[in-house]
Amino acid sequence: MIPPGAGLRAPGGLLGVDVGGSGIRVGYFDPPALLRLLIARPDPAPGDRFDPDLTWLAVASAIRELTDGGLRVAAVGLTAHLATVLTRADGRPAAHAMLWRDNRAWREAQELAAALGPSLQFMTGRPVSPESAAARIRMLAKTSPAVLGRTRWLLSLKDYLVFQLTGEALTDPATASYTQLFDVRRRSWSPRIARECGVPMEILPAVRPGVAAAGQVTLEAARLTGLRQGTPVAVGGPDGSTGAIGVGGFRAGITVDIAGTTDVLLHVSDQPTGRVGYGTVLNAHLVANLWTTGGPTGLTGGGLDWLAVTLGHESTEAAYLALAPGIDAADPGELMIRTTLSGRRLPGWNDRLRGRIDGISGEHGPAHLMRAAEEGSAFEVRLGLDALRSAGAVIDSVILAGGPASSQRAAQLRANVWGVPVAAADPHASLRGAALAAALAAGCFADAQQAAVRMVPRMRQYDPDPAAAAATEQRYRRWRALMALSQPRS
Repeated sequence: MIPPGAGLRAPGGLLGVDVGGSGIRVGYFDPPALLRLLIARPDPAPGDRFDPDLTWLAVASAIRELTDGGLRVAAVGLTAHLATVLTRADGRPAAHAMLWRDNRAWREAQELAAALGPSLQFMTGRPVSPESAAARIRMLAKTSPAVLGRTRWLLSLKDYLVFQLTGEALTDPATASYTQLFDVRRRSWSPRIARECGVPMEILPAVRPGVAAAGQVTLEAARLTGLRQGTPVAVGGPDGSTGAIGVGGFRAGITVDIAGTTDVLLHVSDQPTGRVGYGTVLNAHLVANLWTTGGPTGLTGGGLDWLAVTLGHESTEAAYLALAPGIDAADPGELMIRTTLSGRRLPGWNDRLRGRIDGISGEHGPAHLMRAAEEGSAFEVRLGLDALRSAGAVIDSVILAGGPASSQRAAQLRANVWGVPVAAADPHASLRGAALAAALAAGCFADAQQAAVRMVPRMRQYDPDPAAAAATEQRYRRWRALMALSQPRS
């Protein structure tokens, strides 16, 4: 066992749970930097409107698969993609949950913007959005008042999973920021916005740092998961924010890209910027006295997944395997692709934007399409980096995590597209971040910096290739101009 003050103070490993667009993953870290075991399962409720209880039961079953092997768990951390979950007092869902892609509340978002004006964006750190809980509750107040009548808690999917484990209704500052009901600079709920949206203040959960303890595993949850009753559970955070701490994003000036179904681009600062704009969002960090500027993109990896399945493969990974080795040599030429099949968030927040394939000819085959989509997803993130720079961020390097971090070709492409060195981190950054939050919540480390030193693996750096970067810059400018021609107004 690691001595106190230097690492884990409790016997057993750290359990991280990550529910994302590609499914459910549960990982066991022991010692803290080593991912010893990983359970991966599809999400049983993948639709835009879904039963969160099915996700909880699948998470509990995956945890049970690990604990049935006799593993001892010292602490648990969770992360998940963004969703709005309304619960009754007993924790049961009050209605179907709404995933981030659900944009039905666009009219209510416009009404909210008109009612509160520029102060709304300043307080919440983001343009008005139909995917926010604020707009959704405003919509439900008009269309389904009975749902609000039986609602005790407004939670995210991650919060709901923590509630099922501990019986505690809590959220973290980053998740609260995404609701558009939270004053990100003051790090507190806004009664003014809640009033305008018809949100009772009492359904908003307490806000604690994502690395704090939410509570302990209850007897009922212990019976279901096999975890020991009383095991500490961290508050946790959204997948992108949690991925950022999983690669050591605890210091001002660090820029992180968590690549997945969407990319989440975050630049850490020690002051809440006063220049929110250019399509960026300002979030409170998972730890106190830090903020992040950036936000989630539209579909990037999710656009690649769609293309791979459309081409007859089970997944992007299966497509790359089937098309190797020719995919490395496939030059897209005039072929260019935008992967935003369900709208763009960072930058611009345009929910009406759709994907586009341009310049395709008879000379192009599946490998060219995959390469063009891969390039297009990197271009989408470059748009976000450009927006961050326009908002005043100084970006001299980017930490890349997620699937592309494990591919030398993909990481080098991003270094060339972005024009800065790229440090390729753990592809399981969000899972590791959840485990890191668990370690801090359980008091396993003195502070976040010590946890990062002990739990974040060494990264491989990719520098831009001068010739390739110059050629890629020309392609990016042409892609940006071409795609702007088909961009509908938000």
